[in-house]
Amino acid sequence: MKTKIGIIGAGNVGATTAHIALMRDLGDIYLLDIAADMAKGKAIDLNQSKFLMNSDAKVEGGDDYSKINECDIIVVTAGLARKPGMTRDDLLFKNFEIIKDISLKIKQSQKSPIVIVVSNPLDVMAYTAWKVTGFPRNRVLGMAGVLDTYRFYHFLQNKFEVPSRYVESMILGSHGDTMVPLISHTKVAGKDLSSRVSQEEITALSDNARNGGAEIVALLKTGSAYYAPAASVIRMLESIVLGRKGTIPCSVLAEGEYGYKDLFLGLPVTLGSSGLQKIIELKMTEAEKKQLDDSAASIKEQINKIKDKI
Repeated sequence: MKTKIGIIGAGNVGATTAHIALMRDLGDIYLLDIAADMAKGKAIDLNQSKFLMNSDAKVEGGDDYSKINECDIIVVTAGLARKPGMTRDDLLFKNFEIIKDISLKIKQSQKSPIVIVVSNPLDVMAYTAWKVTGFPRNRVLGMAGVLDTYRFYHFLQNKFEVPSRYVESMILGSHGDTMVPLISHTKVAGKDLSSRVSQEEITALSDNARNGGAEIVALLKTGSAYYAPAASVIRMLESIVLGRKGTIPCSVLAEGEYGYKDLFLGLPVTLGSSGLQKIIELKMTEAEKKQLDDSAASIKEQINKIKDKI
């Protein structure tokens, strides 16, 4: 039986996610958007490309939530994108209403879908989806840490000019200004980053990762990043659908891990066919733990702004 993947939002992130999932033959896809004809048109275009990719997956498009509720995995990319000068936090209240409405529809599913939230502000939107659907925490995930980590990889690779497989790191915490690069777990060509460059250079590289999305928004002027976010969703889908191994950072509900409760934030996890399998508790420096505490507090503050509206 083929996996059925529903993607809500047929904009750049959603359509690119559908394209890569089709190329990887991860399952049949339903691409949903309030602009039904656009979703249908993109689905036809995608279907006509699959023969070149040796894929047997099928793509449908439209605005029919009954099709979404037949899906095993639902990826939520809908919502407003950032504009130049706009922070992720600026989107909080506008996207909250969108994600709340979508989550109420997903809640009607007769299956037990795994939900991957991509919409910003990511951690609060994932919390909203979990709270509104009432699904167990293993079935609601946020895509953020994978993207932030690979952005960090990009800047590290450019700095040291090494193949990507020689870069190792992880970014935890919020998908925002308080994200936490784990420098104590960062290696380039097998050597600790801190032994290769100065603290000033480490700070600059970390800031590049934090500002990676904003830089793209400023350059595009009419949209935000979508290739890397879509590829990051695929990394999560491959863990769930194909059983791809490895620890990756995802936004998940903390229930005591790292000392946090009742909030979503980026933590190291393993994923599998049921979604979240395990949260991995890594050793970190006191400074890193303090940064993670600050990041959690920032997310909690945002959650409190919408909590009474759920």
